Amino acid sequence: MPAALLLALFAVDYVPAPEPCPSDLNVGCFYFPGHFSPMRWMPFKAAGFPMPLLGYYRDGEPEVSDWHIKWAVEHGISFFAFDWYYHYEQGASPVHNKALDLGFLRARYRDHMKFCLMWCNEGKDERYTEEHLLRLAQVLTERYFSQPNYLRIEGDNALIVSVPAYLVASFGPEGTAAVFERMAEVSRKAGCGGIFPIAKQDENRAALKQAGFRATTAYNYPTAGMTDEQRAARSAPYADMVRGYEERWKQVTDEGVLPYIVPVTPGWDSRPWYQDRALVRTNPRPRLFYEMCLAARRYVDPALRMVLAECWNEFGEGSYIEPTAQYGFGSLDAMRDAFCPDDPNHVDLVPQSVGLTAPVFATIPETAEALMARGANMLYNGDMEDAWGWVTFDQEDARLEGGAHSGRRCLIAPAGQGVKTQWLMPVPPGKQVRVELWARVPEGAALKVIAALFRGTAWLGRYAQVGTISSTGGEWRAFDFTTEIADAEADRFDVEFVASGADCAVDDVALHAVTQ
Repeated sequence: MPAALLLALFAVDYVPAPEPCPSDLNVGCFYFPGHFSPMRWMPFKAAGFPMPLLGYYRDGEPEVSDWHIKWAVEHGISFFAFDWYYHYEQGASPVHNKALDLGFLRARYRDHMKFCLMWCNEGKDERYTEEHLLRLAQVLTERYFSQPNYLRIEGDNALIVSVPAYLVASFGPEGTAAVFERMAEVSRKAGCGGIFPIAKQDENRAALKQAGFRATTAYNYPTAGMTDEQRAARSAPYADMVRGYEERWKQVTDEGVLPYIVPVTPGWDSRPWYQDRALVRTNPRPRLFYEMCLAARRYVDPALRMVLAECWNEFGEGSYIEPTAQYGFGSLDAMRDAFCPDDPNHVDLVPQSVGLTAPVFATIPETAEALMARGANMLYNGDMEDAWGWVTFDQEDARLEGGAHSGRRCLIAPAGQGVKTQWLMPVPPGKQVRVELWARVPEGAALKVIAALFRGTAWLGRYAQVGTISSTGGEWRAFDFTTEIADAEADRFDVEFVASGADCAVDDVALHAVTQ
């Protein structure tokens, strides 16, 4: 149908209401909530793919969630399993969980879908106490299990655990089962049902069962069906992946130790994130994905009757079913054909076809490496004119207020707290950096400028001291610091401001590599 005719027929002022396509199975899809700032879209802009049909959208916008809900339920998907970021000591990440907390749970069409969580307990060698897990249970119950559309299995709240081994290492198999039961008591006491623990793991199934897990699943099997030579080359056809997946399904279901939520995926291509180190499954085709989904039906647990796709939007790993400019609705249509075979006719609408524009980031910046190579300011949004780019140490959005040195607003560093850049800069070859800024520091206050040091994205637990600013009498003053990042392990760093005595203001920050 011509675009002009579609627009005339369907022009609306909001996302059109979903027209669900029910399946005879409970079909879910993992959801990666990692698109909360322009910085997160930089690898895809640099690679040239993928480009979502929504554009480079903003996680946390209910309108984005409503498009996702509409597309999902119209292709047989009945629930999202959100990657959920919660540190057992520090609590939930407000930034990484925006897509769920601010988007999906405030969406107009949220009642059309159920949801559950995969607790991404993926820190280094995590060890828990019972107190940690009971606090987790309280958070889960208050925020999510109490929601009317939380996914329940056999009357209990589905909770996928990314790294079951950390629980077993902390409590032992029988101790883990006991802790799960105490967590379930927290939920039951609130009238929200128990907990149905699912391991994102399908080896050592007997031990998982002993530990209280009631089902297993997987996120993805990227190397499924690969030969040793293909693994060395980091490339193999997606067709081999389809075959390799079925071999894995057969192995798990033949043992029959625990119910299996069958995983499916349309591919794997991690070049946007890893460039020449990427693993690529070549020649993915919707028809092949349809064949994978159709074959998955033969391995579905007869009681659970569940399939779980990876992933809605793991663009960096190249395993996504969300519509893109490159593949359109091909993967979603493959799922609809496999899981809703009696309801083939439908119309796939996008914002442009109904006269709408999705909430997107207006500008996607260049990489810090590219800016450094040009001698430009490596620090995006140093002028504080955009609404993102700076966060508190607790990962909350930093305060950006009026009264700026220039422009509309400046950054506020609250007394006794810290604010930092949301992205990391490369350590220059010469190890020296120059930090220029304007600051407004009240009488009796001080502002410390530091740089946290990283290896890749892992914080080394160390800092480089940049400088300290004493009172400016409440007036704006310019400052210029040069510091050396001599730490041999560090290849990335951020910029942080820590205020004491009173709130301090910062504006027009510039960061340059010092060249000899």
